[in-house]
Amino acid sequence: MTERVAVRVADGVCTISLNRPEALNALENSMIAAVNAALDAAEVDDQVRAILIRGEGRAFCAGDDLIDMGTPEHPEPEDLSERYANGYPSIVLRMLAIEKPIVVAVRKYGLGAGFEIALAADLIVAEPTAKFGLPFVLRGIAAGTSLLPKRAPAHLARRLLFLGDMITATEAHHVGIVATLSADGVDIDDLARDTAVRLASSATRAIGLMKRALGGSEALSVVESFGAQVKTTVSSVQTADFAEGKLAFTQKRPAEYQGN
Repeated sequence: MTERVAVRVADGVCTISLNRPEALNALENSMIAAVNAALDAAEVDDQVRAILIRGEGRAFCAGDDLIDMGTPEHPEPEDLSERYANGYPSIVLRMLAIEKPIVVAVRKYGLGAGFEIALAADLIVAEPTAKFGLPFVLRGIAAGTSLLPKRAPAHLARRLLFLGDMITATEAHHVGIVATLSADGVDIDDLARDTAVRLASSATRAIGLMKRALGGSEALSVVESFGAQVKTTVSSVQTADFAEGKLAFTQKRPAEYQGN
């Protein structure tokens, strides 16, 4: 278990904290495995009735760490389908499968994988100025096509996916993506924890049944749509544009895409 993820159980709530503040809690493979392990444990722990996912420091999660992933310290599978299925989508699918209610607290940034994890929660609690985005296209990657279209209006989803734009939590709240915004002087962690404790003290079996019914009511299951997303991601990371996007990111310069 990595120290980059911390887990605490109290008052019926399992709090999973991304603990890599110096990198805005960007995810690497050991963190993904640790979050999944924490979710697995929370699901079968009778003392846990709700789950809270948050980030240490000044941001929730800035997405995948494109530099750290694939290094000897954090290797990735050779098979591309396995690589992208076992990445952050594994956290998303785990969250959706758990019947216990899940709250995500977002401060400053919820980008890429961070936004997808937030979208998989039952309730997002965020600072009004926090920013959300799925900037995959800016790195030549095709992803983010599963959850956002189920949570946001079609043209907003396309704007975020095709242009890589970001929106504030206030904008996301207006269209129903964010459940609750923190008021002035209210700490986002306190608000999110209060929300999770409230859920934990509620009729969580009924909530679990409703969560299962809501998930099954969508025309295309998230599992099926994530399968399609993985295929598009695999295709995109074999393009020259992806190679250029990754190189530009590491060199801290604008990417020069050729469309191939």
